[in-house]
Amino acid sequence: MHELNFADESFDLKLASEYHLSIQVGLDGFSFCVLDILRNKYIAFRHIPLIVGKPQFLSAKIETIFDQEENLNANYQSVTVNYATNQATLIPREYQNADYFHAIAALTNEINRNDEIQADPVPGFNYQLVYSYPKDLLTVLNRKYTDFKFRHKSIPFLASALNQRDEKKNTVLINFEKKYIRIIVINGMQISLYNSFYFKNELDFLYYTLNVCQSLQIDPELDEILISGYVADDSGYIRQLKKYHSDVKFLKPSTKFSYGNLFEKTQKHQFISLLNSYTCA
Repeated sequence: MHELNFADESFDLKLASEYHLSIQVGLDGFSFCVLDILRNKYIAFRHIPLIVGKPQFLSAKIETIFDQEENLNANYQSVTVNYATNQATLIPREYQNADYFHAIAALTNEINRNDEIQADPVPGFNYQLVYSYPKDLLTVLNRKYTDFKFRHKSIPFLASALNQRDEKKNTVLINFEKKYIRIIVINGMQISLYNSFYFKNELDFLYYTLNVCQSLQIDPELDEILISGYVADDSGYIRQLKKYHSDVKFLKPSTKFSYGNLFEKTQKHQFISLLNSYTCA
């Protein structure tokens, strides 16, 4: 995905105390948008592609962006930060012991000594998401903002899906990142699968998606698939998927907000987690 940068004519950094800042960061990119809270209108948006090999190198990249981007250096009324990583594990919410979080994270992913472990409750479900992030990243953020909410990108993503899914159907959620897809399957009010799969082409994508659907008995005629992330709505991935499944839709940002002309040339499903961060705050 290429760099994007839009600002509404009403955007005024002097009024930052009336705005909410949403940030999304991961190895593939850094994005942010600004919401005018009084008017419920998004008035600024930017996406900066990144090429970062490992999480421990991410903080230096982010610090450079903060130094160069004036719109990130203001006293906003509130700030949320979404962190994108596939090193995450879903566990029941009743487990609250921090030592348990570390054991689960170390069992399912490679944890570096400079990593921190966090558990985020999943809204609407009796689960929490345990994941790791580089400690230096939070150090950079703490230097910029006195108060902010930090959580996994899947949290606003799942909150969006919960509001848009058909509860009478099983739901397959697919979020595209640059190198991997995240697949989440919801049966009623239970999450029966939360996993990530690396892919290189359409064959890889179909292999993982169709195998998940077959294994979990997803009906290709009755159940639904909801898409978000870095994929175009007319891409070969989507065209191929529609050959095997009749109900394929894209997640939408909240209708509570106005988006003006900022996203006329952008497919909003690509930034669902970012755009729905404020409603999930």
